[in-house]
Amino acid sequence: MSLLTINQLSAGYGKLEVLHEVSLAVEKGQFVAILGPNGSGKSTLIKSVFGLTNVFSGSIDMDGIALVGLPTEAIARHGLAYIPQRENVFTAMTVRENLLLAVRKLGRAATEQALREVFELFPILEQRQKQRAGRLSGGERQMLAIALGWLSRPRLMLLDEPSAGLSPLLVKEIFRLLRQLGENGLTLVVVEQNARSILRWCDYAFVLREGKIAFQGSAANILADEETVKGYLGVGRVGQNQS
Repeated sequence: MSLLTINQLSAGYGKLEVLHEVSLAVEKGQFVAILGPNGSGKSTLIKSVFGLTNVFSGSIDMDGIALVGLPTEAIARHGLAYIPQRENVFTAMTVRENLLLAVRKLGRAATEQALREVFELFPILEQRQKQRAGRLSGGERQMLAIALGWLSRPRLMLLDEPSAGLSPLLVKEIFRLLRQLGENGLTLVVVEQNARSILRWCDYAFVLREGKIAFQGSAANILADEETVKGYLGVGRVGQNQS
């Protein structure tokens, strides 16, 4: 059984339907990219999984549990974490305060262990732990947001444009970290505009166009297929000029 199964999903906002009968499956341990031009429904797709849109028809299941109609708190308890593109950290709090808030229900020993694990994965956060999150660089803030999601110990993490506004060097570092989390067993679904970069790191990709799945395939096959890249993603050969 797939970890996440979406079947004939139509969803949107208010009465506006953005997604039209979308079906896809994500296997346990996969690092999946959701690609496509602006307005294609990429962000709407992962927001629907986390209960943040109106679902008009279709189903979303995680390990056989139906998610449609559940509040976001209940969805999170089933092992999902959602990292939005913006407003994903508490900017008035320090890095350490953000992290402590995420593990507030743990005992003292478990809290200290969780912080050690975070600092091992994200050493820059240990250096910045006394700094207010609002004063972090874009890349540091994104790392903090990912760390906060990871501290909930999800089985599936949904991320919306984690590379937005970052330099090529930081984009590479963010995707390297995500790949590392995936190799440790976390399943990842990442909405991304930067197809050139993420296809070097993910396992599989779905390409959306006008609210429908236009193409899907392994990252390796997409990288090797120049015609697909041009036709579905509207960019030059993905394998060129990689950082």
